[in-house]
Amino acid sequence: MYFINDPSFSFVTHYLSDLGAGPNGVGLVFSVGMILTSIVMIFFFLHLGTYLTNKKGNKYIILFALVSGLISSVGTFFVGIFPINIYLDLHNFSASFFFLGGFSYCLFFAISELTTPGISKYQALYGFVVCFFFFMFIFYSSINYYSPELCVLESYISEWILFLVLTSWIIEHEIHILRAEKKYNSLSL
Repeated sequence: MYFINDPSFSFVTHYLSDLGAGPNGVGLVFSVGMILTSIVMIFFFLHLGTYLTNKKGNKYIILFALVSGLISSVGTFFVGIFPINIYLDLHNFSASFFFLGGFSYCLFFAISELTTPGISKYQALYGFVVCFFFFMFIFYSSINYYSPELCVLESYISEWILFLVLTSWIIEHEIHILRAEKKYNSLSL
């Protein structure tokens, strides 16, 4: 939709949040989407946390992951409330909660999965991959904050890659959990 209304849009010249400043209602779609995403993410974190707890995962690590996920979700909610083109400082402040919380929840969920019996270690390692891309974006955007244009291309690209790997990580986890629950329910009948 953004591409149709603004052909200058590119993954190497715009951040994901720039969609919130899009023309002809694109910004509203982005904002509502971010608000709804924050709510869905809370349910995802609770579902994953409950699943790992039931698998005898370390409750303290899972709790840290859940708190980090809640912080990230609050940041996501306010990213939707404060569009980048109107409230830049509040938007960036909210986004920092999303990114720092996201780095933390991926790290803690990955550690939890790595140490939980019956969880694929490949699945756990994928969490570290997502954590790496959170770190890369935080690193590049921090450099850009102090020295604009130094590595802006890397910042744009790392955010879009982060978006793709994070989305696939979430979908993969939900598929895995739903399959495991279905298998468990069919065995208990």
